[in-house]
Amino acid sequence: MTLITCDYQCMINGIWLETFTTLCETEHFTRAAKRLNMTQPGVSQHLRKLEHHLGRPLISQDGKSFSLTPAGEAILALGLSRRLEEKQLRESIEVD
Repeated sequence: MTLITCDYQCMINGIWLETFTTLCETEHFTRAAKRLNMTQPGVSQHLRKLEHHLGRPLISQDGKSFSLTPAGEAILALGLSRRLEEKQLRESIEVD
């Protein structure tokens, strides 16, 4: 059995993850860019960096539309989960 150690280099960039999550919600690169106050090429760049970091494609493009790969589905679930965790953390901090 091989033990895999993980340091900061294998952590997923939170900004790239949020960009990807927003892209999945809007289903459109330009709408995602507008929501994030970015350019469309910036959204594309975040996607490419995230895919390169993970070593897997996250979307399958067909013209201007796309579908998620199995890896993309897993990363979207992570992005949504992190949003919820952050919301819960902020709410718990406000109570203190």
